[in-house]
Amino acid sequence: MTGPHDPAVTAASALPAGGVALVTGASRGIGRAIARRLAAQGAAVVVHASPRSRAGLDETVALVRAAGGRAAAVAADLADAGARAGLLAAAAEPFGPVTVLVNNAAANPAYAPPSRIDLAARQAGFEINFHAPVDLCQQALPAMKAAGWGRIVNLSSEMAQQPPIPYPGPAKLVHGLVLYGAAKAALERYTQGLAAELHGSGVTANALLPVKIALSESAEAVARQVGASNPHWVEPLEMMAEAAWLLVSGRYNGLVTNSRAMLQLAQSPLHALDGRTVIGDALSLASFA
Repeated sequence: MTGPHDPAVTAASALPAGGVALVTGASRGIGRAIARRLAAQGAAVVVHASPRSRAGLDETVALVRAAGGRAAAVAADLADAGARAGLLAAAAEPFGPVTVLVNNAAANPAYAPPSRIDLAARQAGFEINFHAPVDLCQQALPAMKAAGWGRIVNLSSEMAQQPPIPYPGPAKLVHGLVLYGAAKAALERYTQGLAAELHGSGVTANALLPVKIALSESAEAVARQVGASNPHWVEPLEMMAEAAWLLVSGRYNGLVTNSRAMLQLAQSPLHALDGRTVIGDALSLASFA
């Protein structure tokens, strides 16, 4: 879960009153689930997606508001450095400066095996999966440091490491995710270095990933295929939302952890997205409707 210099783990601290969270890639799936959970815990949530996903983004806002939470939306193409340059400033307009940043947005621009990943694909992959979250971290840090409190959660993937055999899915899929995994590995290393730099500032940085597959809309086909023979490889979306909340509400710093390990570390039950209803624990499996 961490390297030889394990970060200190201390008691959880409450989200400060008026806390504002920005969750990228929140038009559906993991991002939407995390946004709903943070809103249920009292955060004002600004949800982001690309302009192409505006309908899903509006649906996320409606779900948060229907549950009694505060939410607003911002749209920007994170693959465009110019378009993302003012994202934190735009996110601060509805509720105030962002003190919780969840970098969830990601994409794989080319499902090609390593021997055929061309330069354009490599540049595009790192632009959205590495440069964009790093830029947003740097945009968010001044306000967090000024407040003396901030939380950065960067979403990673099991594909940051070469999977052992048997692969979690077809070999073609695993080979096609090498570029994605390489960018996520870079993001993990950046997160740990940033955490070390931020030590003692009141701002923390951690990386979070599913054990293998979180049951989201985009991963449902693969999850069903894999889950038929390995049901323990598939986790409910609530698992990622719970783990993200634990990282936001606690004082963990420098972790690169999967969701189930995070629940185990914190000895936390698994809650529904309302933050109140207990629906399981770290061992809970996804349920296919």
